[in-house]
Amino acid sequence: MTSAGTTREVPMPELRVVAVSNDGTRLVLKAADSTEYTLPIDERLRAAVRGDRPRLGQIEIEVESHLRPRDIQARIRAGATAEEVAQLAGIPVDRVRRFEGPVLAERAFMAERARKTPVRRPGENSGPLLGEAVQERLVLRGAEKDTVQWDSWRRDDGTWEVLLVYRVAGEPHSASWTYDPPRRLVQAVDDEARSLIGESDDLAVPEPSFPFVPRIAR
Repeated sequence: MTSAGTTREVPMPELRVVAVSNDGTRLVLKAADSTEYTLPIDERLRAAVRGDRPRLGQIEIEVESHLRPRDIQARIRAGATAEEVAQLAGIPVDRVRRFEGPVLAERAFMAERARKTPVRRPGENSGPLLGEAVQERLVLRGAEKDTVQWDSWRRDDGTWEVLLVYRVAGEPHSASWTYDPPRRLVQAVDDEARSLIGESDDLAVPEPSFPFVPRIAR
């Protein structure tokens, strides 16, 4: 007997597999009272039997959201944050984070490759490496070393945009370059970037420029 306002918890029956349907698409399960149940043999069940937790996570996202895991990764690759993708997909952010690790590593790798690419100024066939040229001018400007951060994301045309953010006397600055991996070509996008690679003779501390917030790729 239960008190008013309370609900008695009904125990779940314990089931055991007794057969496979004739067409091989369902398991036949039987409870202790001989009641029979059927369970579809779908991809989720197969993943559970294999103990494939990553695949189970993918299936959960595919069921709950219109975005597939590769769509989620494509948006992060294009510069979106896990929070932005989670809001767009209508799923918890921790499920997005299951898939962002490899993409964030790829973005960091492309930014590093861009930093090791020679900057070819107009009329020249070679030049200093992007990272070295920028580092020299950051020192001259008195950039706060622990605020220097590099990132990149893939653009719609297949090239990458490389972003540098840093602070001078507490003021934020940003500079962007495009990076074409097959051509090993780095080109400045804005005046800040041009100044940092010596395409401008002005080495004075520039006006503050606020970090670019990458858009979500369509």
